Amino acid sequence: MKNARRFMFTIMLVLLTLVGTSLVFAGGQKDAAEGKAKVIKYSVVYPATGTQADGAKKLGQLIDEKSNGRLKMEFYPSAQLGDKIPSMEGLRAGTIEMTEIAATDMANYSTMWSTLSLPYLYRDPAQAIGALTDPVVSAILAEDAAKNGFVIIAWANLGSRSVLNTKRPVHTPADMKGLRIRVMEDPVLASTLNAMGGAATPLAWSEVYTALQQGTIEGLENSAPVILANKMEEVAKYYSLTEQFIIPDPTLVSKKFFDSLSKEDQDALMAAGKAFEEAWNNDIWAKDMDKAMQSLIDRGVKINEVDKAAFGAAVKPVIDNFLASATADQKKLYNAIMSVKDKY
Repeated sequence: MKNARRFMFTIMLVLLTLVGTSLVFAGGQKDAAEGKAKVIKYSVVYPATGTQADGAKKLGQLIDEKSNGRLKMEFYPSAQLGDKIPSMEGLRAGTIEMTEIAATDMANYSTMWSTLSLPYLYRDPAQAIGALTDPVVSAILAEDAAKNGFVIIAWANLGSRSVLNTKRPVHTPADMKGLRIRVMEDPVLASTLNAMGGAATPLAWSEVYTALQQGTIEGLENSAPVILANKMEEVAKYYSLTEQFIIPDPTLVSKKFFDSLSKEDQDALMAAGKAFEEAWNNDIWAKDMDKAMQSLIDRGVKINEVDKAAFGAAVKPVIDNFLASATADQKKLYNAIMSVKDKY
């Protein structure tokens, strides 16, 4: 009897061991399969909620779909992995796989991109997207981006940038006097805001809200959805539609990472970028722009039109001076944009 019980116990132990081994093996197979998915860390300065965050979620879905799960995007908003330049450096080093920036941020690596900082360069944001994605222009930008360690997979319309400030409505350049206005770190952007009558103050985006609160600056310039997503309307109540800059955002992938992918995964990532570009520009952003303007009004922001002719005249010397001293690359890009933009 004891021998029979011992035999049964042994059989059960063997069976449990086999089942356990089978479960471990199955789990190992699953982990191995999941381990094949390459992680794409997406580092951005915008917050985890708002229109841009909605776009990030869409991009993540498209990357997953187009790669059949071989590529997975991890979203790092609010400068968790660093502000724009540290994130771009991460892409160059291969420690971060993807980011979204303003096109003019590329001027930190190549002065050619300062051309995109010129005021009143396009009629409207749709024309800007058309020009920058036109084969003539996009080839120039893609080549230069690659030289600096980046691959462009999409262009996103971020609207026209106008002045939001804490002090008063702005109607003419005279109204800008004494207003310290945050700008991205680009000399053309700074020269433009100075020519408009303000005092350009380069500052990292992650520092702007606090700077407005503390009075270190009196204003900033950006589009309504971006202002709303970052809650800038809480600390500044005057939004004047100067619309001096239209600067779309490229989505950049680390060239080191991109080059490490199979051709199949490279194609999938490019296809995801193109699908995101279409979804963002034709649906997500387009629907949110009007809503954002109304939301600003609902939250107490006073919105006013401006004397565009006066601002255009004020910034003309900036454009003339830039073109007079432009490098060969800057002239090439400027001429390419001028040659195609009227098609859009």
